[in-house]
Amino acid sequence: MKVYLSMALCFVLSCAPMVCRMDPTVVLNYSEDKAPKRYSSFIYVSYGALKIPFKLEKDNSKYTIQGPKIPSLSFDKKGLCANSVCFDLPFGPDGIIFGALLTGEEKVSCSSEGVILSREVGDYMIRHYFKDGDLSKVEILDRKKERLITLNYGIRTKEGYYKRVKVSIEDLSFTINIEEVSF
Repeated sequence: MKVYLSMALCFVLSCAPMVCRMDPTVVLNYSEDKAPKRYSSFIYVSYGALKIPFKLEKDNSKYTIQGPKIPSLSFDKKGLCANSVCFDLPFGPDGIIFGALLTGEEKVSCSSEGVILSREVGDYMIRHYFKDGDLSKVEILDRKKERLITLNYGIRTKEGYYKRVKVSIEDLSFTINIEEVSF
């Protein structure tokens, strides 16, 4: 009889909703407003043996990318336009470099991976995963193109930026390496 009672209790507890404990400093530390207004960063994107270096500069809300074989491109966090072709961005480079992704419009939920903050931005559903108060992963569901983009974040430096972010888009995977950020 005790065995059946124990099994019933385990079943009831396994179906109980998870209690979500949200660290109040997460929203403050990862807010879009926490990103520096001006900085310069040296980055390279690696895909296997291929490494593409470039320099990214931010001046208020304008970004500029320069590279050895990349013409100078300027854009803002809303989108990147080149040769009359525009790409809508779910968030700007600050989200990749500093993890500055949160707007305050996110809804909180829990999973076995940690606390999830999610929001919709146009054709995108963005889920931010936090474990022990640190950003671990971002999933971007592009509903228009029906694909999932995943960003896995490494360890944040004491200066506040991530040195390595792994990006996966369906079968394609590459790494964004931030070598240096100067303020």
